[in-house]
Amino acid sequence: MMRSIRRRLTLNSQQRANSMAGLVAVFAFGFLALEAPPQRAGADVIRRKPVNKVRVTVTANRPTLPEMTVEGTEIAEDSTTAVASADPNVAALMQKVSRLKSGRDFLKQIPDYTACFTKQELVGGELLEEQDISMKIRHQPFSVYLNWRTGDRGREVIYVDGQNDGRMIVHAGGWKARLPALTIDPESSLAMGEARYPVTKAGVLGLVETMLNCHETDIAKSSVAACLRAEDQEFDGRPCETYVVEYKSAAVSPVYRKSITLIDAEWGIPVYIKNFGWPGAGEDIAGEELDEATLIEYYAFSEIEFRKDLANLDFDRGNEEYRFR
Repeated sequence: MMRSIRRRLTLNSQQRANSMAGLVAVFAFGFLALEAPPQRAGADVIRRKPVNKVRVTVTANRPTLPEMTVEGTEIAEDSTTAVASADPNVAALMQKVSRLKSGRDFLKQIPDYTACFTKQELVGGELLEEQDISMKIRHQPFSVYLNWRTGDRGREVIYVDGQNDGRMIVHAGGWKARLPALTIDPESSLAMGEARYPVTKAGVLGLVETMLNCHETDIAKSSVAACLRAEDQEFDGRPCETYVVEYKSAAVSPVYRKSITLIDAEWGIPVYIKNFGWPGAGEDIAGEELDEATLIEYYAFSEIEFRKDLANLDFDRGNEEYRFR
């Protein structure tokens, strides 16, 4: 799991923003709440567990908009090109969209991959603990295998499109691994007890599609207050482009305030995403403190290995390396 970003971002903490609705996800998953489900906080009270140790420091030294540069922008000739040339925020956002489209094309040529998926999410008003999950993904037919490295260590989930009546197979970790596995609807309340999105949206490609849909809407509605192509970072030993998107107000985006995304410079895929919400009424906080207090979603992909020649057995509960019963 990645625990640090080697460089720091600079960003004006006073500007408000929104990240892509439902990102994550993208990829994030809804999983079985085999342990006691998280206690829900009231609608106006958010109880938070400690924020993950991957930190992005935010300071007040963000460059003004005219100083922002967009290098290597790949913008298709369309009705928004003229607007982009006049607005550096739109230009930066369109550059991000272009990079994500390149990443989507890249992923569609990749049959499968393995990775470590890290997530931390606000569910039912509570920020849950950070989790590391070993992941196997096959694109055709869409297939997922997950194994928890932390948290409910040893928990396993299998989902294969078109099998098991659309249900996922899951068993708990720890001593509960000795109990029989269950088949569960991925979108049931039980499956969604510990995450914001279902397993059917797992993986990087689903995340990319969600981000593209949201950003294309952002451009059409001119809802972006600022999009900064920030200083390049390194994540999991690989160079990445950094984008910080901020939205105009809670009226434009009731849930999300800001998003930080690191896109792998070679692959064009998002490998690190943090999404933040709005502070509560009367809260007077800013900068890094504001981000720590309003984290909604954190997703990261590390240890990525493409073209692993995954077979049906990798997504079969009968695999002798797995612990399904």
